Amino acid sequence: MARNYEEKISLFLSKATEPVDVEKIRISCGIGNWNTALKHCLELLIQGRIKGQKTSKGWIFWKLNEGESRDD
Repeated sequence: MARNYEEKISLFLSKATEPVDVEKIRISCGIGNWNTALKHCLELLIQGRIKGQKTSKGWIFWKLNEGESRDD
């Protein structure tokens, strides 16, 4: 199931035109719990598969552009 959520999140972010907050990711990917959605997003971030930033209102995430590295 975890792999499935990570694939859904990656696919959703690849189609997003702007950074997305955890609640939008949770709803769009059919994840029942906000903390579960954040956990999978943070795992993808650590793996370097997506980018993310902690803001004053919470986390936002977006997909890496083609050829972009995690540290760009």
